Amino acid sequence: MKAARFIFLLLLALPLACKDGDTIEDIGSYTITTKDFENHYSTYLEKIARMANAEKSTLARLMCNPEQTPENPMWRDVVRNLEPKEYYESYRDLRIVEQAARKDNFLDDPQIKRIIEQVTLEAIAQLYIQKKMEERIKITEEEKSAKCVEMRQKFPQEFGPLSLDECLKYAEGFLKRDRMQQEFPRLRDEIKESIVINKNQKFDRTDFLANKIEAYRVMRKTGGCESATSSTPSTGNKPLPLPAPNTGLRPQ
Repeated sequence: MKAARFIFLLLLALPLACKDGDTIEDIGSYTITTKDFENHYSTYLEKIARMANAEKSTLARLMCNPEQTPENPMWRDVVRNLEPKEYYESYRDLRIVEQAARKDNFLDDPQIKRIIEQVTLEAIAQLYIQKKMEERIKITEEEKSAKCVEMRQKFPQEFGPLSLDECLKYAEGFLKRDRMQQEFPRLRDEIKESIVINKNQKFDRTDFLANKIEAYRVMRKTGGCESATSSTPSTGNKPLPLPAPNTGLRPQ
């Protein structure tokens, strides 16, 4: 689900503009039409299903039975936005911010353009890997049945009341997640092998990466890497209380 955070940014970078349908409202220079919103809503469903490795039927059950939603604030937001009236407000807010950003020429900032390009690159990589994973991972009915029995035994309160069909859907989701973790390194290597890469043998990449990147030198100086007597405050050996980052090409 971490990946869902940066995907929202793509609504700014890759708008699904569509002027067909009836006009709902104009937000700055952007016109939201019925067809425009239908496209964005259907894309939201597809995005969530892919990012969460969940079947759309599972999302539909959560929408109709919100009490079954996992105890996670992000999931609560996801399920709430499955209702078009809720998602419209989220989409509307995104468009308002986008129009404000364009009015301020925010998207003309070279650094912002590079960030959007990087976010897009990460999204393409993750979505492509998920597609290839879906093609190669096949869960048999026997595997789903065995996993369903296992889940009912381990978590009787959560999975016991579910119908067999619902339990099998959840079982398939868990099995796919586990299989993806196992298959990711192999798939990544296969993708790398499928692309021709020509290295410049005369270029010292090791030296460039270690010594020639100005932003990296500034980071090392700021963080106190180059001097044990740096005046930068130290936290000792304790890890900083930071949220886990999402770097793109990794299994979620």
